[in-house]
Amino acid sequence: MRTKYTSCLFFFVYISLSTAVFGQQSWFKRDSSITVSAKGIRLLNPWAGGLNASQVLKMHLNNDDIEDLVVFDRTNSRVTTFIASPDPAKKAYLHAPAYEAAFPKMDNWMILADYNGDGLKDLFTSTSLGIKVYRQIKTGNVWSWKLEREVINTQGYSSVINLQVSGPDIPGIVDIDGDGDLDIVTFDFAGEFIELHQNMSMEKFGVPDSLGGPTAPVFARNGDCWGNFHKGTNEDFVFNVPCGVSDFSGGSVKHAGNSILLRDLNGDGKKDLVIGHVSNEHLSFLNNATGGLASEFNSFNNAYPAKDPVSFHIFPTAFMEDVDFDGVDDLIVAPGVASNDGNMVDFKSSNLLYHNAGTSDNPDFRLTQNNFLQNEMIDVGENASPSFFDVDGDGDLDMVIGTGGMPGTVGFKGGFWLLTNTGTKSEPAYEVSSENYLDLAASFGLYNIKPQWADFNGDGVTDLGFFGTSSSTLRPEYRYIPNNGAKGAAVQLNVSEAVLLTMPTETQLGDSPFFYDADGDGDLDLIVGKPQGNIHFYTNTGNNRQFAFKLESDAFAGVGLSFEGRFAHAVATDVDLDGQPDLLTVDHTGNIRIFYKAAWGKWTERVSQLVELNRKPSAMFLGRYLALAVGDYNGDGKPDIAVGNNGGGLSLFTNILPVTITGTEPPLEINVKAYPNPTKEYIKVISSRKATLRIVNVSGTPIMSGINLQPNTEKEIITSSWLPGLYILELQNGQQKVVKKVVVQ
Repeated sequence: MRTKYTSCLFFFVYISLSTAVFGQQSWFKRDSSITVSAKGIRLLNPWAGGLNASQVLKMHLNNDDIEDLVVFDRTNSRVTTFIASPDPAKKAYLHAPAYEAAFPKMDNWMILADYNGDGLKDLFTSTSLGIKVYRQIKTGNVWSWKLEREVINTQGYSSVINLQVSGPDIPGIVDIDGDGDLDIVTFDFAGEFIELHQNMSMEKFGVPDSLGGPTAPVFARNGDCWGNFHKGTNEDFVFNVPCGVSDFSGGSVKHAGNSILLRDLNGDGKKDLVIGHVSNEHLSFLNNATGGLASEFNSFNNAYPAKDPVSFHIFPTAFMEDVDFDGVDDLIVAPGVASNDGNMVDFKSSNLLYHNAGTSDNPDFRLTQNNFLQNEMIDVGENASPSFFDVDGDGDLDMVIGTGGMPGTVGFKGGFWLLTNTGTKSEPAYEVSSENYLDLAASFGLYNIKPQWADFNGDGVTDLGFFGTSSSTLRPEYRYIPNNGAKGAAVQLNVSEAVLLTMPTETQLGDSPFFYDADGDGDLDLIVGKPQGNIHFYTNTGNNRQFAFKLESDAFAGVGLSFEGRFAHAVATDVDLDGQPDLLTVDHTGNIRIFYKAAWGKWTERVSQLVELNRKPSAMFLGRYLALAVGDYNGDGKPDIAVGNNGGGLSLFTNILPVTITGTEPPLEINVKAYPNPTKEYIKVISSRKATLRIVNVSGTPIMSGINLQPNTEKEIITSSWLPGLYILELQNGQQKVVKKVVVQ
């Protein structure tokens, strides 16, 4: 079989010939120009990347007078930024990824609030020690974040301590006593009582711009608890509890996971509470009877809002922002989880938007949609895994996206989305043709499905392979569906013909396999990104119909175990068109990385600053549980990439390397036959072109070399003295190379 080394498909001219230059410039540019339509409607932000557990906040990103949207997703620690349309009549938010890189790396939660009264919202976020604070700085029209406090301290009962917030919790940061500085309320680590940490900046200094220091805090613990209540059993609350008494009777909940929204929600001028809890399906409204520092809550209601109350599988969290441009704060509710607990959350529709038909202080919330922002983007739910292939045989690249899964009556199952290119090879335009392509769920109980197009059965036609986790056995499986269509024609796939592959014994949940003919012998070898961060490489010692994998490296390309870089995914392709395959990887760092310059597995260069940002190469954080696909989707002859993430969405990146394709050359095929195979006494080799033959054993030791073959002339080689085993025949014609396997018995 002809490999990628067999012919030179392109004449190309490098504007910059030195590969070292590639490491100093951008390889890819984020591409939001490709249109996507679903059910006849053009998506506004198709490549925004999907959303799961959204925390929706507002701040000024650009320099107009309208606040924009910042969304933090707890499941992947990713920030997604949207610019508000300058025309309020359009009521639209446009994905603006250039601002995302300005945000620091965060986990668990973020809150935007102006602590120093300068009119600029500052950033509060989670740290293992409690709360970290970044101050917003603006110079001219440019804003940035400056780390102001690595941790906030507070005056405890007997000493200065760090103001702790449990990781799953979301605290309330708001001016409770009306003195102009921001106080902090948070649940204790048992998830039982709310603590009040009063900001004493105004009392001490007369200005609200202090966060205190390690030995001189401005926050002080006020009382044993706050609000004269504690969390009860299930969704109950116990009132009239003196905050100086720790009453844990009644089977109280002993784990954390709470969100706090503190606002006046009934127009009486007192800040009420909306609480979400990790064990509850509903939001709880608690009425504030007195207000101020000595607030006393005296009643609760778990059916909130009154119309279409929230009912999530787990941990609803509430945010209030004006997101429909009418000047009144609306209610946005999303699950506050770090992952899909029990695989029971529908992450395709997990952003509830309640329009406020009342006022910001006396709201009348009405549910308008359950997929706010999600309906404007490709969002398959979670764990989107893209692939490119010309499915309909019209000459341009379509997309098949593997999905994490959706909860249903028969369990949690994944499948395929099909995006058909209804444009052209050079001007693609995608249409969501199916959200259940091939109906995998009817045949296989699999989730976290990762597709790849490759010739798995060696018939010269590309098949559809896919890796997934069995919902019944919780074990990984790899299958491929043979393509019964002709080469270059529309695919013909019958799910009932799917073939189960025998994978290496080291295969585990969280693997990302990629099949690639690395040694050019005509069958598929295997690269596996591991959940521990390393990369395995296997050669196929079998053939293109019966795979037998031999582990060559458990730290391929020098990529070993790495906690930060866990859940690696690697693909091989010639990105820079230098005639040698490169290795592209993604992992939990959120970055794309490339290994290049040198022969297979011996790469001497590796770069992670690949994406152009502000005209400079940068390393963008794209989220967690990333999946990578390569394809020339815009027809310029250069490999582009798509990256899927666990938010269920995709990002596109077009190849901008300074390589100009100037023309094409018809491929010069070398047709080679070697027979009989298997053999005992001899083997005959015929080449369609003049070539030099070299024979090595499976260990790479040369057996014969420098054998000259004339075109279409049979060459007989005696094998009777050879040891039984596998031998590799390498035929070289200039830059073209063909490899054949022969078994001597």
